[in-house]
Amino acid sequence: MAPGRRPTVRRNPPVNRSTNRNNVDINSGIDTQMLNQLIATRVAEALAAAAVTHAASTQEETNLGSNFFPDKACNYKEFRAVMHENFCGTEGTVGLTQWFEKLESQFRISNVAKGDKVKFASSTLLNGALTWWNIYVRSLTLDTAHATPWSDFKAMFIRKYCPRNEVKQMENELWNLKVKGTNLTAYNQRFQELILLCPKMVPNPDRLLERYIEGLPLNIKGNVNSSKPVDLHEAIEMA
Repeated sequence: MAPGRRPTVRRNPPVNRSTNRNNVDINSGIDTQMLNQLIATRVAEALAAAAVTHAASTQEETNLGSNFFPDKACNYKEFRAVMHENFCGTEGTVGLTQWFEKLESQFRISNVAKGDKVKFASSTLLNGALTWWNIYVRSLTLDTAHATPWSDFKAMFIRKYCPRNEVKQMENELWNLKVKGTNLTAYNQRFQELILLCPKMVPNPDRLLERYIEGLPLNIKGNVNSSKPVDLHEAIEMA
């Protein structure tokens, strides 16, 4: 009798019980709302980390930029490249005032250091003005002369090239200045020169406008007054 065949026994595959607790088993029946909440939390954490990194990078670039582009003072070569006007001492009071204005404008634009103003300004002197300045330098030393405060430097030149009797004459001229005939252009030019040289005569914008309008012919004065200009520039344009 032939031996009987053994019955085939089907065994289930072994179950892997070493599942990582940090992984989500989609067959474990996890709630969908919990899964969405977990994803949202991870995204928020990633965005926060990216924001911190971006802020740090931006600050580093700002620091580098400030190092590469410092607010440095102008040197003599750079100043003379833009300051071409000189002063000889024969230009008169108007020329002296215009020279000061040009210097101070370039000081601001070129960022000239406070201690370099007199040194740079004296380099623009020629002829008699240069001779007079050199005599002053010999009475001291070059370094001491260059250390003269800018306000004192200006006062020295005003006393030398703008005597008080001349200023007094210009103050009288400004007080009595009027349009001659129909030459409004000449009146405007001279009025603006005189107010620069005689600031005490027009201590505020209102007095400045009054003095300008007083010198206009009657037919123009009424029109300018009725227009109520706010400053001298507007009054000149209206006139």
